[in-house]
Amino acid sequence: MIPPSEGSGSIDETRPEPTATQPVAPAPEPAGPPVLGLQATPPQSTWGPPPGWQVSAPNRNRQASRRGVVAFILAIAIAFGAGGAIGFSAAPAAGGTSGLPQPNASFPPQFTVFEQAWQLLQQNYVDPKALDPTTLTYGSISGLLSAVGDTDHTRFLSPQDLADENSSLSGSVVGIGAVMSTVNGAPVIQSVIPGSPAEKAGLLGGDTVLSVDDVSTQGQSIDTVVAKIRGTAGTSVTLSIEHVGATNPVSITIVRAQVDVPSVSWALIPGTKIADIRIEQFASNATDELVSMIAAARVAGATSLVLDLRGNPGGYVDQAVGVASQFLKDGDVYREQDRSGSIKEIPVKAGGTATDLPMAVLVDNGTASSAEIVSGAIQDAKRGTLIGEKTFGTGTVLSQFKLSDGSALLIGTIEWLTRDGRQIWKQGIVPDITLDSTPVGKVVTPTDLGKMSAAQLAASGDAQLLKGVSLVTAGS
Repeated sequence: MIPPSEGSGSIDETRPEPTATQPVAPAPEPAGPPVLGLQATPPQSTWGPPPGWQVSAPNRNRQASRRGVVAFILAIAIAFGAGGAIGFSAAPAAGGTSGLPQPNASFPPQFTVFEQAWQLLQQNYVDPKALDPTTLTYGSISGLLSAVGDTDHTRFLSPQDLADENSSLSGSVVGIGAVMSTVNGAPVIQSVIPGSPAEKAGLLGGDTVLSVDDVSTQGQSIDTVVAKIRGTAGTSVTLSIEHVGATNPVSITIVRAQVDVPSVSWALIPGTKIADIRIEQFASNATDELVSMIAAARVAGATSLVLDLRGNPGGYVDQAVGVASQFLKDGDVYREQDRSGSIKEIPVKAGGTATDLPMAVLVDNGTASSAEIVSGAIQDAKRGTLIGEKTFGTGTVLSQFKLSDGSALLIGTIEWLTRDGRQIWKQGIVPDITLDSTPVGKVVTPTDLGKMSAAQLAASGDAQLLKGVSLVTAGS
């Protein structure tokens, strides 16, 4: 999901607007019989890449990051897919496709092999109806980007993918309202949005999704599962769910709806003056929401806080700067390094509203992109203790390159480093205190805290949150 932005707010990058490729003319009929099952390669290549294979100037409105294990994806329309978070840069979006390279320009000799493969498929595949040019072209582009090795970060977005990405970062999506991740290769409900169809239907954090509309999820990517779960408002989807600790799955039918996704939520931790502030994603309004909630927490008597960034896939980079600046008095938030090695320092914005409050920060391997920028900045500044698991390791700014049919490429063009110059990309942020997310129990959110007593929180099994409360209490 990708709007113009900041850093990785996802989304660390702005997502490109997908464009479909133009149909490719069928290859000529073979001149002779096949040899060993293969057609003889035409003596001279006549194929050229479709017009849709043109690339526009990058739109660095956002930077996106994705993680393979925890994909912050609302099974709604939020697609913080498997592999990371989103973080977009604040650069203005590029308009039009006038900057696209022209067909047949600058292709290496090896590209002839692709042409041969395309022609052989067109001439010989047993089911001609399956040879849709757009589908094949999109698949080819996805494979091209996947081969780079920047898994689930540098990637292709169809026009619909792009629309879904943009929707999710706007704070409103259509679907069931569940955040999903991958655990041991299986799609799992990470959390549910308060008031969403998922919550009303009884879905819980930790639930495993066994099938969607009677189709098994085994072996499917998190993006594929999410795509099947989300859909048009008013339509229904049936999930086979295995609750944590249950022996038999249950079938749950949910009616999809428009879901408002809060970027930030907060609650006082029972029996304390500690505010638990959770940022779900670095959407376009994250900083403003955070400022309002810090003010509300102070009015309620909060004298310290726990910042919960677990499972946060990232978002706009400018929102990462705005959020980090609420806790830091000076210095840099992070650094940008381009492909030539040049480094640009991104400073803290003056006027932070919580630079005086003792704090702890909760992270896990679902913390990605812009969320890693914030946690790394707080750690480098020695502003608060990081508790949890090593973060995902999304550390590049995704620039958006529009294609001529409305699809787009998200390409990692800039790497970001922490304020002290530590690498985030593929390394992640190592917490000060390493602690499993939930040895027992589940992640406790501000919504949960509003219904809990101090004794219930202590028995919740959320070891990271309990440790954060303990440290902040001792340091206050």
